Amino acid sequence: LLSLALYSMQRYFSLTSRLVQQTGIDPEWTPSGLLILEGEHEKIPNDVLAWGASLGLDWHLGPVEKTRTLWCPEVAQVRNPRLLAAMSVRCRQLGVVFHENTAVTHFRRRGERLEGVETTAGFMPVERVIVTAGAWSEKILAETGSHLDIIPVRGQILLFQGKPGVLDTILMRDNHYLVPRRDGLILAGSTSEFVGFDKSTTNKAREELLDFTIKTLPDLEQAQVLRQWSGLRPGSQDCVPYIGPIPEWEGLFVAAGHFRYGLTNAPATADILVSLLTGTPLPLDIAPYAALTPRSAH
Repeated sequence: LLSLALYSMQRYFSLTSRLVQQTGIDPEWTPSGLLILEGEHEKIPNDVLAWGASLGLDWHLGPVEKTRTLWCPEVAQVRNPRLLAAMSVRCRQLGVVFHENTAVTHFRRRGERLEGVETTAGFMPVERVIVTAGAWSEKILAETGSHLDIIPVRGQILLFQGKPGVLDTILMRDNHYLVPRRDGLILAGSTSEFVGFDKSTTNKAREELLDFTIKTLPDLEQAQVLRQWSGLRPGSQDCVPYIGPIPEWEGLFVAAGHFRYGLTNAPATADILVSLLTGTPLPLDIAPYAALTPRSAH
């Protein structure tokens, strides 16, 4: 998992810089760093520091209000709605055609070779397909017999109207986090709920996130909550995604199951798939991400 993250972190600055030049939309890549506060349910083991050091990362512990903390200075962030908007514009500039609101219902093949996809808009003949449908990927690929152990995990988030400078780094404690944006907005997330494909929001999650936010950053106690929303993350065994070919389906590939790290690991995932589709050398060993049998069975 960290291999994907480190590779992607090295790619993001150049990617976002090009997108600004090409589209005029700034994804706001910001090297804000990450401060992990030791929580009630999650301790920071000393061997994590040794592991980080072996990878050349400047991780170190320090006291913050008598709490052990782990400082990860190399962590940066992007503003995902802006990144997706820039990517959409750039794809259209390159002639990419989007078929929106069109569901894939069936894969057609001759022997083991993919011939195309059946959709709600009719049959589309294609030689190569990448399934990147998040929490819905296992459902779409069920007919292939791959049986990926991907499940929806609901995450709810609050958006606070903060002020620029109130928080200048990402804070994390017990799998909750605060992410400051350049304009002062602050994201507070996230829950992890196993409720199937239910995307509703709840008062329980709102209170949980409010309590975490105020305890972690008391300056936000009077801040306005602008919005609450939820999303369905593609949960997988140990958060390790499936990236690569679907066995016995020549031309069919998958990139799914990234759980919390889809945006973090997107550049590495994309480069792996480009290499697979073009027959060029792979940037990383993809054996850990193979779509073979359910990992929970091992």
